[in-house]
Amino acid sequence: MRLERASTDHAQRFLEGRFRGALEHAPDGTTVLRLPLGALDRAAVLLADEGARFISVFVAAAPERSLVAAFAFRGQIAALRAPLTEDAAAYPALSLHLPAARLAERELHDREGLTPLGHPELTPALRPDADALEQRIVGDETFVIPYGPIRSGIFEAIQHVVETGGEDVLALETRPYFKHRGLEARFGGLEPVQGAVLAERIAGIASVAHAAAFSQAVEAALRIDPPEQAALWRTVHAELERLANHLDVATKLAEDAALSVAVARFGILKEDTMRVRARLCGSRFGRGVVVPGGIATTQLLDPAELRDWLGRFEHDLVRDRRLLLRTSSFTDRLIGSGRLDRTTVETLGGVGPVARAVGISTDARFERPYGAYERLGFDVVTAENGDAMARLDVRFGEIRESLHLIRQALDRLQRIGETTRLRMDLPAGEGGGFGWVEAPQGELVYWVELADGRIRRVHVSSPSLHNWPLFVASFRGDVLTDFSFIEHSFGLTAAGADR
Repeated sequence: MRLERASTDHAQRFLEGRFRGALEHAPDGTTVLRLPLGALDRAAVLLADEGARFISVFVAAAPERSLVAAFAFRGQIAALRAPLTEDAAAYPALSLHLPAARLAERELHDREGLTPLGHPELTPALRPDADALEQRIVGDETFVIPYGPIRSGIFEAIQHVVETGGEDVLALETRPYFKHRGLEARFGGLEPVQGAVLAERIAGIASVAHAAAFSQAVEAALRIDPPEQAALWRTVHAELERLANHLDVATKLAEDAALSVAVARFGILKEDTMRVRARLCGSRFGRGVVVPGGIATTQLLDPAELRDWLGRFEHDLVRDRRLLLRTSSFTDRLIGSGRLDRTTVETLGGVGPVARAVGISTDARFERPYGAYERLGFDVVTAENGDAMARLDVRFGEIRESLHLIRQALDRLQRIGETTRLRMDLPAGEGGGFGWVEAPQGELVYWVELADGRIRRVHVSSPSLHNWPLFVASFRGDVLTDFSFIEHSFGLTAAGADR
């Protein structure tokens, strides 16, 4: 569906008219309001009542140590900043009114020692005990299946605690954070270019998305914009990454249904995508390309060759998609499985294809267009049924739109011609800024603080962190044999949580 972009000054006007706080100077696309710690929860509720979606809550160091709650609101990021005194140990819990904040506040409590007063379930989040299995459904014929944290074919560590009576999934708990790597702390003291290398490795399947969100946060803090050609190439790499991720989901779903030919066909399409990425920049994962200020490498593949590949790829995809969706033994397993409703997704702050599959047209490329997306057109693909089939339909539609975006970017690159300036020099400066992208899994947001030309602090809000609770909520009368179909239809990663 095609929507009209909101005016970006709505958030500022709303905050000025509703709150007694100080509006602070902030980069474009961001509104920051300074208010007392005791008013943070009330302000958050007022924002949510006006349609704001919770992004994250974290501690910032500058301009003073503060608790920051960030929201997506009317085409901007609205940040509520509450200074913390040296003896501050607690604050009114946001999650008492905003369920989407529950997991983020549990992590904040574990990492910073700040207690969210009134939190409905303040149990430790980091480094869970894989053997501590609390059974909530008690009965003579019920039992618990600990599925993970180590599983065959899954490289990331995450545990699903399944309670069942033999076939029906009666209750489910999902536990990330088994390999909490401390990467946010590892950013401290690095130069911005080194930080981009680290960001790429937080979640390998979304390397470009992480590098771009990090780089845009640095650029916002320093008040610079990358050259237009660099922004266009960033778009090409980001959309190729989206193709690879969505094809991976289709391949895994076909494998769940034991469709060997479909697994081979979609596996070939994904492999072709990874190879063209390698031909374009030297890395199958698009690493080493996006850096603060622009891009670091010239393209190794001629744009004309890339355009020819897009035509061949699209021809094969249309054929294979048609054959897959005509296979009733496949679609029967997806239709109705893992169904979500719009209210649940809105309550838990769902993003990406998971949200768009229930008709929520949230997409950071459109809501808060960044880089070249301000000059490119595309449709936000949505569905209504909210089940595994709807999520796959959204992904196929997004592949179509990604091809359209890549072609537009290549056309624009041809019109502006060759230039040797692909990267801006980073000025010496300090400050903080948000950077965001629409990763294949959904909205990815970085907060970056700089001091003396180096990184002081980084916070990462992963789309998977928002959507894992929705994975749990999607089991409504589903059975164990539906589990892999539902999990793969979400297309999530534990690495974004274990950062």
